[in-house]
Amino acid sequence: MMARIEFIELHARWFRNISELVLRPGPQLNVISGDNGQGKTSLLEALYFVAATRSFRAERLDGLRQRGAEQCVVRASIREAEHIRQQSVAWAPGVRAVLLDGKKPERLSTYATRTPVVVFHPGDIELVSAGAQGRRTLLDRVALYVEPTSGEARLGYVRAMRERRAALEARGPEARDLEPFEQLMAEHGARLAQSRALAAERLIAELEKSFARLSSSTVELGARYRAGGSGDVQSFAEQLRLRRTRDLRQRVASFGPHRDELELAIDGLAARQHASQGQQRVLALSLKLSELACIREARAVEPVLLLDDVSSELDPARTGAVYDLVRSSDSQVFATTTRPELFPTPVASPLSRVDFRLVSGALVGGG
Repeated sequence: MMARIEFIELHARWFRNISELVLRPGPQLNVISGDNGQGKTSLLEALYFVAATRSFRAERLDGLRQRGAEQCVVRASIREAEHIRQQSVAWAPGVRAVLLDGKKPERLSTYATRTPVVVFHPGDIELVSAGAQGRRTLLDRVALYVEPTSGEARLGYVRAMRERRAALEARGPEARDLEPFEQLMAEHGARLAQSRALAAERLIAELEKSFARLSSSTVELGARYRAGGSGDVQSFAEQLRLRRTRDLRQRVASFGPHRDELELAIDGLAARQHASQGQQRVLALSLKLSELACIREARAVEPVLLLDDVSSELDPARTGAVYDLVRSSDSQVFATTTRPELFPTPVASPLSRVDFRLVSGALVGGG
């Protein structure tokens, strides 16, 4: 059996509408119920934040801090196999303090991959229905586990791309400082392209299996990774040099991994425009379960799975199928719902499920 990761205790303070909360979850299925606006999603977000140092529903972290508070803090005790570690993240404007067993990790990516967490929430339908950025982010999450240096390559690429754009706009296509910025873009961009290609290969292989399990129809799924750049440094740099005038005119680089696309199709037609809403939801959930499988293989552990109000997004049969899949994977699961009876677990033993209820950001009961 593969090693498991599980939260033993979570302590959140001044996080969203949670003033202070201590959660001691069960090792398998944890169902968190409550009316809308009571903090269910915020609790899942706190679990994700202490594991990944970021939010799954906002790019900016300022919104995580409770109004009037100087900072927000989340601490967790986490068991991996037979070992227990302490992780904590505190955020105040302009400052993010990250500690692993009381010490600052050498790299943020090292911390962010210690406790793999995969989340599915209603906004994830945009993985299918919206533009390519969400799918690129998904590939980057998988790539971080498949090729840990990919995170540094992405940050380096973005910084170099901004510097090249500034040089173009300030001094034109013949600026002498363009070449070093383009060389940096090419080096970081080629590494990122290679990592994303590998991540896409593994994600697509898992996606075909996940979609086949969840889809009740005979529709045909198509998925293809289309690179916007190149994995060859020399070719990458040459393309940037040739496109300077065009990029100045368009005010954006026309070549590079920021233009990557993971194309999804149903019966040969683009899923974004032609799939039904139900098909898009199933495809989005299939992508998340594929992410779970890829991280499991790369990290050799069972990731924690967060399901935010899945019962409202899927019909009862597919909701039950989701639980059957995650139960067989041996992941620790946290599921939110407005009505716990809408998350059916007929095959679960009473000891494998723990129920909690949230009211105004506070727990009022639990198993």
